[in-house]
Amino acid sequence: MSILKCNVVLLSLMAAVKCGTVNYNGASIKEVADDVMVHGEGPFWDSENNVLYFVDISQHRVYRFFQNHLEYAQLDNDVSFVIPVHGQQGLFVIGLGTTLASLRWNLNDKTNKVVGLITVDNNKPGNRWNDAKADTNGYLWAGTMGFEDAAGNIPPGRGTLYKLNDTSCFKSLESVLPGVSVSNGLAWNGDSTRMYYIDSPTKQIAVFDYNPVKASISNRKTFYDFKTDDIPGVPDGMTIDANGDLWIANYNGAQVLHVSGTNGKLLGKLKIPAEKVSSVTFGGPQLDKLYVTTISRGVTPEKFHEYPMTGKVLEVSGLGVKGTKNNRIREKCFRSP
Repeated sequence: MSILKCNVVLLSLMAAVKCGTVNYNGASIKEVADDVMVHGEGPFWDSENNVLYFVDISQHRVYRFFQNHLEYAQLDNDVSFVIPVHGQQGLFVIGLGTTLASLRWNLNDKTNKVVGLITVDNNKPGNRWNDAKADTNGYLWAGTMGFEDAAGNIPPGRGTLYKLNDTSCFKSLESVLPGVSVSNGLAWNGDSTRMYYIDSPTKQIAVFDYNPVKASISNRKTFYDFKTDDIPGVPDGMTIDANGDLWIANYNGAQVLHVSGTNGKLLGKLKIPAEKVSSVTFGGPQLDKLYVTTISRGVTPEKFHEYPMTGKVLEVSGLGVKGTKNNRIREKCFRSP
């Protein structure tokens, strides 16, 4: 199925219609590499260096795909996200267990260095960091979740969405949304008036009013509910395209959902040959490729046969849609004294 997407743009007091076809069925899906991820997550396209970063949470690895070569930094704990710091080549912020840490890993270097910055959820054993993003000002928003057992059960209400501020830096993180279960996808619209947010077990995408001056949120509303269109599974990671529309990884749904960022209507579905789709981001030099991470943990041989790209990191081209640049983390807290 494809749809006609039209946005009316006012230019020099003249109305012009900008239209494009989203090519769900005709898009090309290929594996970035042969490696099978146990728990692939957190894709980040570095537009400055044309590098794709992502993590394998369970294998404790940060990966980078650079000049058609895949390599990884082996760490010693669950690593949930990797985001570069603005103005600091080779410096990243990672979620390591429940510790926010810096990772120094320069391009073409084989070695890396990890420094712990601050630990959260000390009174909640088994918790770990999950998804994270930097907003348009470069403030880091990162969320936690409770322990997930082998059957996929997660205790409710043990997670928190945190924000890293310039004022306190690593003395304390601001607790923005306590009592969430699986803090997940984040996205901001083009004019920074909305923040979209996913707490996976709710099976909803929430929207907040976003104040870009204060980097604060208010007025939470349900923006899209999986029940509306009988969508299986739960929402996981999320990104936003240049039209302001959302692309949502559908965990246990074998697809990426395309949802209007204006009215919350389902625009289409991009089928993925992996059932456990975990996250998405746009990348490539033209930001016209969609990168998709998937999970192989707990997948039976029968499901591997049914979904042959299970555990792979995928590149989708030919969608007819462009994304927006991923934001780096502002550097104030990382400057040398």
